[in-house]
Amino acid sequence: MHLVQKDLSEPYSVFTYRYFLHRWPQLCILAVPSDSGDRRPIGCVVCKIDAKRDDDAAENNNDATDGSMKVYTGYIGMLAVEKEFRRSGIGTSLALRAIRRMQQMGCQSIQLETEVTNKGAMRLYEDRLGFIREELLVKYYLNWNNAYRLRLWLK
Repeated sequence: MHLVQKDLSEPYSVFTYRYFLHRWPQLCILAVPSDSGDRRPIGCVVCKIDAKRDDDAAENNNDATDGSMKVYTGYIGMLAVEKEFRRSGIGTSLALRAIRRMQQMGCQSIQLETEVTNKGAMRLYEDRLGFIREELLVKYYLNWNNAYRLRLWLK
């Protein structure tokens, strides 16, 4: 909890983390240094998958037995890296690992929100990982900061 409480503008409650961990343990990943005696996490990513019925696809697919098909969308709820370890590739590595896992689990896309003022996160998601801005969320956070909803379309 120390890692996320310190740097996130709006950290989740412990119950939200438990929900993510119990439902999607394979999408909650910690980065722990291997070359020191200190085994405290220095980074983490917490994700989930939402499944929604796709009525348009179901109408066009005669193979669907119950008339419904599911569309799976991944969601990155949080990515945090200790300040002294930033800009060393840990955030990129955590995000890529989570993206690969969500893709393997059948996700067609991945969404997240980030503050418009978080330039480091914007560089990571847009420039390095290929997310696109989908929506501006005005006064989205409790501190009244705006956010962008970003999406990565997967093949």
